[in-house]
Amino acid sequence: MRRASRMVGWALLGLLLIGLAILGVESLRQTGIVTGLFTRTLVWSAVAYLCACALMLRSLHLPAVEGNSLVGLSVTLAFVVLLAGFAVLRVEYSRVALLLSYVATLIWTWYGYRMFVRNYVPVFGYSDESTLAQLERILNMPGAAPPSVHRFEHIHSLQEATAVDALMVDRNTAADPDRTRRLSQLKLSHVRMYSVERIGEMLTGRVGLAHIDENFLDDYAKHYFYGFFKRLLDILAVIALAPLALPLSVCVALAVRLESKGPAVFRQTRVGLFGRAFVMLKFRSMTTDEDAPAQFAKRQDPRVTRVGRVIRKYRLDEIPQLWNVLTGDMSLIGPRPEQVPMVEQFSQSIAYYPYRHLVRPGLSGWAQVQQGYVGTHEETVTKLTYDLYYVKHCSFALDLLIAIKTLRTLLTGYGAR
Repeated sequence: MRRASRMVGWALLGLLLIGLAILGVESLRQTGIVTGLFTRTLVWSAVAYLCACALMLRSLHLPAVEGNSLVGLSVTLAFVVLLAGFAVLRVEYSRVALLLSYVATLIWTWYGYRMFVRNYVPVFGYSDESTLAQLERILNMPGAAPPSVHRFEHIHSLQEATAVDALMVDRNTAADPDRTRRLSQLKLSHVRMYSVERIGEMLTGRVGLAHIDENFLDDYAKHYFYGFFKRLLDILAVIALAPLALPLSVCVALAVRLESKGPAVFRQTRVGLFGRAFVMLKFRSMTTDEDAPAQFAKRQDPRVTRVGRVIRKYRLDEIPQLWNVLTGDMSLIGPRPEQVPMVEQFSQSIAYYPYRHLVRPGLSGWAQVQQGYVGTHEETVTKLTYDLYYVKHCSFALDLLIAIKTLRTLLTGYGAR
């Protein structure tokens, strides 16, 4: 809430500066230095600025370490939509004014986020050492990305509790009259209290598995209409990507066939939405061995061919899955689908594992861009915490953030095996 209120104040200050700039440009227009088209473009750019600020505020629940991606995404998306509106409505605009507005908005929003969100170190209070130990276990899971910067303070009095940003509370602790009275006193003193799992979500972008109840399913149910529009966007995106994907697929298929015997396209049964099995397509990157059991890929896996190493590094082997997206078995963004034997195994050994199937699996997901490939049972548990965070908080803002980070993966080969 402190971050949001400060960002709102920063956004309003920026809007005031835009208004002063428009008045200044209008005075210059009367002298003939600039045209009326320049002034009108600035006015429309103010609308894009407000949209960018609104997107930023909607994304404040995401870990602060994602700030650079969030700022660039919000501002660029707002101005791209404005530019598309100009093109569709055939509205004349000043390219110089639009470019200046975009750069100014990007710098202003980035500086505000850096000052009030990313560089703001929240202080979490705790009264019980076991509460702090519980949070440390959430933060230090195997294979997890580093959490946002934070600080802890041991609370001994009500006065100390009112000075921190939030007080961590273990909701698994049995209720008793003394504890209830203490918590009510803190609440009446305007002390913000969060469960250990909720603070873990804010710092890491992962859902704690220690306590997931029926409310998790309620959170998922809110995204019904989001799922409908996301499916429509998936279809449009595949159609738009087809002119690039088809010739690239021909080149990859030829390279696979020239290096080793066997089909260019590999088919494998995976688990999808609501636990239904489907046949996933991908370009073959390993030697053919139909009797090989389901297993994790290893670093420097000897089964991977030379062409396979290249297409796996840059995710070119995933191109045929655009067909899976078109048929509705997959989405562009979502938890990666797993093999049936592995899903059966993990469903027995990891609590809440089937919850990841509440949404369509995707070509790229929150776990992939945050963690990369997993190779152990412990890392799979960590991956599940990322997947369930996406299931709980899925939104267009989070999807766009994953898309931006996926581009980084495509360019760098991060997490490939």
